[in-house]
Amino acid sequence: MAIRSVIIDDVDMMRATLKKVLDGFPAIEIVGEAADYESARTVINETRPDLIFLDIDLNGLTSLDLLNEINCSPKIIFITSHSDFAIKAFEINAIDYILKPISGDRLRKAIDKVIEVREDLEIEGVLGDSEEAFKADQIILLNFENKLTFIKIHEINYIEAFGNYTKIFMQDGKLSVTYNSIKNWESRLPDDIFVQIHRSTVVNLLNVAKIEKWTNDTGRLFLNGVEKPFEISRSYFFQMKKKYKV
Repeated sequence: MAIRSVIIDDVDMMRATLKKVLDGFPAIEIVGEAADYESARTVINETRPDLIFLDIDLNGLTSLDLLNEINCSPKIIFITSHSDFAIKAFEINAIDYILKPISGDRLRKAIDKVIEVREDLEIEGVLGDSEEAFKADQIILLNFENKLTFIKIHEINYIEAFGNYTKIFMQDGKLSVTYNSIKNWESRLPDDIFVQIHRSTVVNLLNVAKIEKWTNDTGRLFLNGVEKPFEISRSYFFQMKKKYKV
């Protein structure tokens, strides 16, 4: 889904340059632009964009005041020649503060932040209350290659920690990356189907091909459709045997 964006800058050449640079970002859709304070307020209120590329100085007026006069809550990337407003910008939760002249790499990093925040909000919205436990047949939305797709919980094959994110591997081989912790996933997944085998891994028991002892009281687990075995750490292997062995 495109990120509907507006460019606000009082320099015509700057707006034209920024639009040209943004042509290289498929996720960005320019829905409006403005060169002064009044037209900026109008275009923002009419288009209600997801994102604004915003200059601080608009013909002597500060765009920080403008943000109090709009009827929506877009993400903001400031692009400006003024370094002394950075603290105020971040106090209003700006995504980024870029000093002119801008570079493509610098802009890409800022846009990547917007995409991450947007995906996090989408996932947070569809997953609901972080205290609520999932059911095996519960339907949720996950992002696969920039497309939100409905899946059922039991269709998840395994989940791995990935820094502040988690990788969700589906039974059909698809991969989704979400801003979530392995701890939160483990606490919400149905414990009659999913089990944590390592501090960074949760697997679907319905897809386990075999489990075998390994060195130093650890274990190895093989999942259907996954060639490489998973390590079961000593403590989790002990808990698994205690819970499931008859």
